[in-house]
Amino acid sequence: MSTPPASEAGPEPGAAAAREAPSPARAQPPAQPQPQPIPDEQRYVAWFHELDAWTEYWDIYHPETRGRFYFGDGEGEAGLLGRFLPRTTYPPPWMAWTRWALRSGPPEEFRAEVRRPEVAEAVIEVDDLVGGLFARHFGDAADPEVQADYLEATFRFARDVLPPATERAARLAPGDWRARTAGRHTLDGDLMWFAWALHTEAMETLVGRSDRAGHARRALTLAGVAAGCPANFAWRGHRRTREEYRADQVTLRQLRARGLAWAIDYDAASEEVRALYRIREWGEGQT
Repeated sequence: MSTPPASEAGPEPGAAAAREAPSPARAQPPAQPQPQPIPDEQRYVAWFHELDAWTEYWDIYHPETRGRFYFGDGEGEAGLLGRFLPRTTYPPPWMAWTRWALRSGPPEEFRAEVRRPEVAEAVIEVDDLVGGLFARHFGDAADPEVQADYLEATFRFARDVLPPATERAARLAPGDWRARTAGRHTLDGDLMWFAWALHTEAMETLVGRSDRAGHARRALTLAGVAAGCPANFAWRGHRRTREEYRADQVTLRQLRARGLAWAIDYDAASEEVRALYRIREWGEGQT
C-alpha cells in the first residue's frame, strides 16, 4: 500500500503538542576523534624512522652499532658515512661528485674514488642496510605501484607533512643538538638530497646493472631525489630549484609524473639530480 503525501495524510499524532512544547536544550555533538595516520602514512613514517634510527639516532635505537652507519661514536668507531660524505671534512668521493655535477670534473674521477677499497666497502655495507629496509617497507622497486608508493612517501617527507615523531623527540636529553628537528620526518639539511644521490651513483658504479633488482631500486632512489628535492626546496625554501616549481598542486602533479618517468630511466634521473645541484649553487640561468 502506498503512503499518501504528507499534504494529504494530515498532521502526525502529537505534532501540535510537540510544536507547543518548549524546546529542550540542544545536545552537544560528541567530540570528534583526532584523525589517525592512514596505513600508508604509517608505513612511510616507519621507513623514515628506521633510516634515521640506524644513522643519526643510532645512540637511541641501535647503540650496539656504535654509529657505524653514521659518522661513528667519536671513540673507537669511525663510521661508514665519513668515507664518502661530508661532515667535518669533504672526502674525495664527495669532492669528485660535486665536480662532476658542476661540470668541472669528469665522471671517471668520481668512479675511481668510489672504487677505492675502503670507500667501496662502506658504500656496499650501507646499501645492504638500505636495501633490506626498502624491501620490508615497499617491496619490489620494479613494480610500478611500488614506484608510485615510494615517490608519494618522498613527497610527503619533502614537504614536511608526515605525522610528527613525538616518541623520538621525547627520548632526547635536554640540550641535545638534534632537538630542533627530532620531532619531524623531513630534511632540513639540503645537501642530504645529494648525499643520497652520491651513495646511489657509487653503488651503481660498483655493481652495474646486472643486479636488476638493485638497479631498479637505485633508479627509483634517484627519481626520489630528482622529484623530492625540488618539492623540498619549493615548499620549504631551503635553496634554489627550477623556476617553474612552486609550492602548489600543479607542481606536485608535475613532479609525480616526472618522478614516475625517472623511476624507469636511471640516466635521465642521474642527469636531473646533477642539474638540480648546479641550480642549487648558481640558479637556473647559470647552468
